[in-house]
Amino acid sequence: MKKQVFFRLSISLLVVVQIWLTYVTFSHPYLGVLVTENSRGEWIIGKLEQGSTSLLMNLQVGDRLIEVDGRPAAEHGTIRKWKAVEQAESLVVERNGQLLPVDAGHRKVYVGTDFYPVIGEALCLSLAIVLYRKAGNSSSARYLSLVFVNIGVIFASFGASVRGDTLGKFLIYSLMLLLPIVFLHFLVVFMKEKGQIQFPSNYLRYLYFIVGVLVCPALCYLVPDLTGYFYQLSSQFIIPFFLFGMLLNFSFLAYVFFKFRKQASYLTTIIKTVWWALAVSFVPFIFLSFVPKLLQSEPVVIPLYTSWFVLVFPISFAYLIMSKQLYDIDLVVRRVVFTTVIAAVPSALLTGIIAMIFSETASASHLLFSFMFTLILLSFVIYSLEYFATKLQPIMFPRKYHLQNALKKIAVDLQSISSFRELKEIVLVDIVNTLEVFGAAIVFQYNDRMETVLAGDISLEEAESLAAEAAESETESVLTRLDIIRHEEYASYLILTRKKTNTFLGMEEVQWLNLIISYLAVSLENMHLIGKLHLRLQSLAARLPNEQASQDFIWFRKLMFELQEAERKRIATDIHDTTLQDLFFLKKRFSSLMDTTNFSEEDQETMSNIIDYVEIINTNLRQSCFELHPHLLYEIGLLRTIQKVFEQEAAFCPFQLEFHAIGAEEAEAWDLDRKRHFFRIIQELLNNAKKHSQATKVSMKITIEDDMLLLFYEDDGVGFNLHKARDAELEIGTSGIGMEQMKSRVLYMDGQVDVRTSRGKGLQIWISLPIKGAVLA
Repeated sequence: MKKQVFFRLSISLLVVVQIWLTYVTFSHPYLGVLVTENSRGEWIIGKLEQGSTSLLMNLQVGDRLIEVDGRPAAEHGTIRKWKAVEQAESLVVERNGQLLPVDAGHRKVYVGTDFYPVIGEALCLSLAIVLYRKAGNSSSARYLSLVFVNIGVIFASFGASVRGDTLGKFLIYSLMLLLPIVFLHFLVVFMKEKGQIQFPSNYLRYLYFIVGVLVCPALCYLVPDLTGYFYQLSSQFIIPFFLFGMLLNFSFLAYVFFKFRKQASYLTTIIKTVWWALAVSFVPFIFLSFVPKLLQSEPVVIPLYTSWFVLVFPISFAYLIMSKQLYDIDLVVRRVVFTTVIAAVPSALLTGIIAMIFSETASASHLLFSFMFTLILLSFVIYSLEYFATKLQPIMFPRKYHLQNALKKIAVDLQSISSFRELKEIVLVDIVNTLEVFGAAIVFQYNDRMETVLAGDISLEEAESLAAEAAESETESVLTRLDIIRHEEYASYLILTRKKTNTFLGMEEVQWLNLIISYLAVSLENMHLIGKLHLRLQSLAARLPNEQASQDFIWFRKLMFELQEAERKRIATDIHDTTLQDLFFLKKRFSSLMDTTNFSEEDQETMSNIIDYVEIINTNLRQSCFELHPHLLYEIGLLRTIQKVFEQEAAFCPFQLEFHAIGAEEAEAWDLDRKRHFFRIIQELLNNAKKHSQATKVSMKITIEDDMLLLFYEDDGVGFNLHKARDAELEIGTSGIGMEQMKSRVLYMDGQVDVRTSRGKGLQIWISLPIKGAVLA
């Protein structure tokens, strides 16, 4: 009961200490201004520490410190105690007879003094907790957790100590004295627990008593007038005592090694491991930080960085305790014995053959040597066969190695697939090149349509025909069809041509292909599900009502519209950067060919017609790019862009098209997002008119009345039954346009829609939008 109370009190105290140290570390910048007092009682800046905020302040070595936080420099706490300026907001220094105010509250985060201590503390305490929870009956694990706690608190204290915190400096002083003794205590317990070696531990009490005696004078830190004197003395003996404590640890390990090296081989292995871990942990810390500081008052590397090596020692022991790797040698022994037994059979056969061939000259010693040499050689080869097979795979099994690399590449590339069309460059090209076939295709077959991507030399018609026959009958074909996935809503197939070498696929290639198909099945299923989810989200976004309760879903509409615009912009960019550029160079090549070649008059006319046709394709694609991404909105404005669209559409529409904008210039004050939404509304009305109205005349009019922008649409087409249209199931996803999309945009812009129509009576739509609406959020 008393132990539990003591444990809980210790944990509570540790938590409080950690909170305080963290608070000091992150509430004050590390100034790093060291000062000295001259004979006249003036405080002079003697050094600006590297990695400190003082390097960013207007300070120089030799400046006379006048005030700190509005009070005389001699009254500042950290100056009186540590002869350093810390935990200050403002300074006043004298330089060349001028008083200069300096802002000391400027904070720049330094990894070394801000985050390294916190990271080291978190790592050590985490390991301590894991060790303690999994210690069970292991006393060495508990003592090792204390070692981690000791190191962790030292890390945590560093950030507060350099900032002049009394508790931080006290903890670093006392825990640095305690650390080598705790290490030694752990080693004694570890050797007793793991090696059944009993050492007297009474002398540890005297070492702890010495540490307690040396810690007591550190209470002088609480008295400002005594702190400075004792602080200078403490730095003179804390390093020698630490080095003495580590010497005790090395001496203890040397004693154990030389005394028990002939009794238990596993114990000597442990001791060797401990020796290396201890050397890696403390040699950099001692010889790069402590010894140079003791001899020349300046470390070669500051202790904060070399102290990270100290973690190697306890982490090594944590590994030994947690994994018991050194004691699991039976696995290694079993493997060595097994390989030796296997190697013994061919070694004996080879020795017997040698004895028969050289029966007259071969002696028993020669045969024994041959057997042993062959046995050792074969055992080594068999034992390391896995390693050498892996290293030599490109030479020994080049086809398998090539297939594995291709599989890794395809597996990585499949992570970036966002659409079905991307499968060509990501998967199909690699399949064609790896299997050395003429071509390949992936066919995605729905109930009412079929999508196909091709790579290499393969016929689209034959591939789709073979996929269409998949569910009916097997027909002979030069193509090979492999099912990727069959689903009630769709089916997908991989179609392959024959190999260029006119040979069958090998067993390794078939296995590789099966793995690729399994990867493709997962990717295609994910794309299908994402597509269905996207369609349902679009449908939901279009059908949200314009009621006050639906304002909570404004973010949902915004998200769906942004996704649509991003996809349209991506498609427009792809077309512009690929197809349009190809058409430009194609037209240029044709023009160059006409200029350099003497064609007949008929051929010249044919070439001119081809160039004109290419230009028509180029114009149509540019118009499609504009519809996908209307860049003119921010170049010439909303109304002029709409006027330009109507002028272009009037030449191709099967009906008379009219557009009027009367006093609607205030709409140009809209932000680009609102302009884009309004432009999409016009686009959707025009597209619906072309697809469904069968009208002879379509007109649109834009006006402004009572701070409302009014859009009136009218056609004399076939109209539709409004009630049935409202009840119909909405299908969005192919073009992304329609009456519901238009209504959704109007609602998103806080507008209203009034639709009047009936079968055979044409269509009229009134749309009103606030002209001074807020920027869409």
